[in-house]
Amino acid sequence: MGGSNAPGQPGGVVIALCAGHRCAALTRTRRDGGLAAAVARSSGGMLISAPCLQRCAEGAVGAVALSAGTADSTGPSVWLGGLESAGRLEALRRWVEHWHPGAERAHELPDDLRDAVLGIGPPIRLTPAMR
Repeated sequence: MGGSNAPGQPGGVVIALCAGHRCAALTRTRRDGGLAAAVARSSGGMLISAPCLQRCAEGAVGAVALSAGTADSTGPSVWLGGLESAGRLEALRRWVEHWHPGAERAHELPDDLRDAVLGIGPPIRLTPAMR
């Protein structure tokens, strides 16, 4: 996915969607709003399923972070809630589709998603945990 990355330059947007029973059921009704296709077309983007994120009261949740493309984890993640909303999924899809590492304001979520932010979380691990 995506081309070469200069040192220190983000490699792409990483979105981890909760795959817990409730979140999966809520987002399945929206058919992801074209998010998977937008991530596939993006430069270095990844869409991954996360185990239940334990935020069921917040609607369908997910985390968004930027990847350097060379590490096994991302930078800090931004947790979003209410992703079952067609408007929020559409806003997230548009942002991913137009995101570019060199773009001005590339690290900022669009205004349409500001009320979906639940908080800042740890980096998203991009390699499976050893057991």
